[in-house]
Amino acid sequence: MRIVFLGDSHLARVRRDLPLVGGEVCNAASGGASARDLVAQATRAAVDDSDLVVLLVGTNDAAPWKQVSVPAFARAMLDCLESVPSRGWIYLAPPGVDEARLTGAGDRTNATIDAYRDAALAVCDGVGAGVVRTDRVIEPLGAAAFVDDGLHLSGPAYKVVLGAIADAVHETA
Repeated sequence: MRIVFLGDSHLARVRRDLPLVGGEVCNAASGGASARDLVAQATRAAVDDSDLVVLLVGTNDAAPWKQVSVPAFARAMLDCLESVPSRGWIYLAPPGVDEARLTGAGDRTNATIDAYRDAALAVCDGVGAGVVRTDRVIEPLGAAAFVDDGLHLSGPAYKVVLGAIADAVHETA
C-alpha cells in the first residue's frame, strides 16, 4: 500500500523521516498549498483506489493574504475527498501557530486556524475520514513544538506527529 501525503509545508518539509510512517510514502505536499490545491496534488501523484492519503491543509487557508473563506475551504476539502479515489483518508488537523513568534502584522491566529480545523473536522466526519489532531499531539511540547518562525514544526514535533501518522495508518490499513 502506498501512502500519499497531500497538503502544505507542514507535510512538504518531511523528507528524511518518511520511513517513520512505514511503507512506501509519496510526498506530494508543497509549501504554500491550500485546500484548493489538493485535487491537483492528487492528480500529479496519480492517487488511486489502492492508496492511503494523508492530508494537512488549513494553515495557509487561514492566512489573510490567501483569502480562502471557511466555506470555500470546506467545499474544496469535500471536493477532494469525494472526487479522488483512494483506499482511505487521514486528515491531520493543523497544529496551530506560536502567536508570540509570528512577525507579520495581521498574521494567522490560533482562533482563526480553529475555524478552519473545525470545518475540516466536520467534513471528515461526514465522509468517514480518519483524523489526527496534530494540535493535541504536539501540545506537550509547548513552544518547543515550533521553530523560530512560530509557524512550522520543530524536529521533535515532527517525530511525535509522524508517530501519530504511523499509528493512524496502521489502524486504517
